[in-house]
Amino acid sequence: MQQNGTETREVVNFGGNLRFTPSRYYLPHSEDEVLEILDRHAGEQIRVVGSRHAWSEAIVSPDVIVDMRHMNHVEITEGPSGKTWATVGGGCRISRLLEELHSRSEDTMPTIGLITEQTIAGAVSTGTHGSGKHSLSHYVTEIRTAAYDPETGHARIYVWNEGDSLRAARCALGCLGVVLSVQFQCVPKYLVAERLVRCASIEQVLEGEESHPLQQFYLVPHLWGWLAQRRAVAVGRGRSWYAGMYRIYWFLGLDVGLHLIVKLLAAVFQSRKLVRRFYRHVASQVILKNLTVVDDSHRTLVMKHQLFKHFEIEIFVPQRHVREAARFVQDVLARFDSAGAAISAETQRDLRQIGMEETLEHLAGTFTHHYVVTFRRVLPDDTLISMTAGADEPWYAISFITYVEPRDRFMTMGKFLLDSMTKLYGARPHWGKFCPLPSEAAAELYPRLDEFRAICRRVDPHGVFQNKFVTRVLGFEAPVDVLAMAAHSAAT
Repeated sequence: MQQNGTETREVVNFGGNLRFTPSRYYLPHSEDEVLEILDRHAGEQIRVVGSRHAWSEAIVSPDVIVDMRHMNHVEITEGPSGKTWATVGGGCRISRLLEELHSRSEDTMPTIGLITEQTIAGAVSTGTHGSGKHSLSHYVTEIRTAAYDPETGHARIYVWNEGDSLRAARCALGCLGVVLSVQFQCVPKYLVAERLVRCASIEQVLEGEESHPLQQFYLVPHLWGWLAQRRAVAVGRGRSWYAGMYRIYWFLGLDVGLHLIVKLLAAVFQSRKLVRRFYRHVASQVILKNLTVVDDSHRTLVMKHQLFKHFEIEIFVPQRHVREAARFVQDVLARFDSAGAAISAETQRDLRQIGMEETLEHLAGTFTHHYVVTFRRVLPDDTLISMTAGADEPWYAISFITYVEPRDRFMTMGKFLLDSMTKLYGARPHWGKFCPLPSEAAAELYPRLDEFRAICRRVDPHGVFQNKFVTRVLGFEAPVDVLAMAAHSAAT
């Protein structure tokens, strides 16, 4: 039976880069069942899966996997001030949560990421974000988790709703136990006005940010031009009469059509030359630009990236470095594409400064990037370890995607970008995506990492909720082997 964990099943994530079979796989229907699972496996490694729309090894466990899909309740209440609050089961997909909110109230989520297929617990636990606001983690006011009582060692329910404990729980990568539910304050439904424009430089892109605070923008590879998706809340305006047709165009032309073409050229034909020609001469010409469309936020702010299997790395840089980072990214991608590509004197100086100039020369011409590079502004989070935690300025998430397999050359490029940008700009990778970050670097990037680890140790002194990934990136000390201790005690 699934509920007693005797069923064995292979776990495969969306990107197909993770594939493992735990010894136990559970599908609990209640909080009591979750507590029973934790008590039964107190000496083993326990991780949780949601929709599996992530690429990092955060979900991997050889022992126990808890699938929370059945714990997907949505409770909507009205507070004393007339505000709407949502309490959501950890296994609820964001797409379902939006449907429930919109059918039962006039409110919506405070921020919406690009993808709505994630579970709410997975999105919160990894700092999932949209553009122009804080991450979803920032808005959570209460999180309930199942973890261990430090005195009795038995599983119990924790309620995290204040202070540093809440800041830790808001983005914990599963290290504070099984997320049972999260609570946040909703916001009134709103419309977003969107217009796609071509810009001559990143300076021109950023000039439009004050009047379009929700915008995201793209660096078009090989053309090395900029497209800005100008977005702002549409105050005093109604939904465009052609919004429905525009959504159809976006779905067929971009969500499906563009991705099919890129996949065909890069993965099927494997033609670097055709990829370059497509972006230089075709892509920006056929994309509909300079048309303002007003539509519901939950339609405007999302895409259907889940339609095509891909692999992603996302690197965050502080706002003060975004111009330099954009120049650096363009130069590095150009040099990876061709050993003869010219790069700026500034990039050469930066690489020389961090001792990575020869490394880039060695890798030159090894990979042609084949998808637009996406930039999204994310406001500082009130958390301990989300990607914009502890900041006093916005950060920009820079996303790189590949549709080609094998992915070793893309991963080499991604690791080079992360290593160099961490040294140059204090860049941070997204926890849920390709994340080759060592704990030594994380300790420098996240000043409150020690506090986070201390809070985790209180409810998980034996590292039950840790795995190789979180140990590597967060630097937890080796947990106590409780099974070995129990066996030793029995023998003596």
